[in-house]
Amino acid sequence: MTDKPIRLGVIGLGAIGQNLLRAFAEHPALELKAVCDLDAELARQTSQKYNNIDCYTDYRTMLTAAQMELVYLAVPPRWHYQAALEILSAGKHLLCEKPLALNLKEGREMTEQAQRTGLVTALNLSMHYAPGVKTFVEKARQPAYFGELQDGQLMMVFPQWPRSWQQNPWIGGREQGGPVRECTPHLFEVILEAFGPVRRLQAVMTYQPDPNLCEKRAAGTLELDNGKLIRVNVETNLDKPEEVSLTVRGSQQTIGLVQWRNPVVFDTDNRPEPMAVPETTPGLLDNLVLAIRGQKADLLNFEQGLALQQVQDGWERSAQAHGEWVTL
Repeated sequence: MTDKPIRLGVIGLGAIGQNLLRAFAEHPALELKAVCDLDAELARQTSQKYNNIDCYTDYRTMLTAAQMELVYLAVPPRWHYQAALEILSAGKHLLCEKPLALNLKEGREMTEQAQRTGLVTALNLSMHYAPGVKTFVEKARQPAYFGELQDGQLMMVFPQWPRSWQQNPWIGGREQGGPVRECTPHLFEVILEAFGPVRRLQAVMTYQPDPNLCEKRAAGTLELDNGKLIRVNVETNLDKPEEVSLTVRGSQQTIGLVQWRNPVVFDTDNRPEPMAVPETTPGLLDNLVLAIRGQKADLLNFEQGLALQQVQDGWERSAQAHGEWVTL
């Protein structure tokens, strides 16, 4: 509730963690106090980069020793559950990487712990704060402009998986990685925000021959509470340019997102025309600061992360059942 800088520590110093570190260090309302990674040399080098802040290889030691109010948890999904419970038990606000957890049971327990503590929790889904995505959601919610949703299509194409900037031991694995677990939450969250909950879904996955490797293709259908369908296709490792697009047909207009976060409206000849977009909108860190200071904020909290986890859980159950419909 004060204007003093909010002190924070970061657990996990991979590509995503390093990216947000720079934003933390530049934000006037945040003070980076500590970093932690199992790789001692990486922790030491990162500490030096940020004015020799405290560095650790054991997050439990960091929780006890470092003076901070907020923790950013940027470790692989398998480790979210235990670390999140301990961070919240230590009385720290928590920003967690997506997906919320490895499975629905863990996600539910994490959410219940967050509710018990009353601490601020947030999921790192950067697209939620993008000006273009905000514009898309706003237009989709305007009956006079968009009308009533008729159907939709989500397409994701990755010529290489894992992507060149995302080479790590787990992102291409079946247990924690893969484009469905890693990338669809960004667009599924947009769908939930714009059109409401998913009632049921069906999905199939095609895997690589090695049983340790993630899917190479996936396809499915989300049925929303209003009965409308959004079809999903994910493809990897093929000779096509990267494409991430969401197209939704309304009774008044057809609109979409192209290249992840650029909103378009389709003209009468079905050609996409860019929408006008504000230059900036308040970002994740701005909203995180507002929430910790007790002010109104736009954050995707653990409850919303759990809703996404339910979709993920249903997707995996349907895929295991060879595409049977699963009610969420």
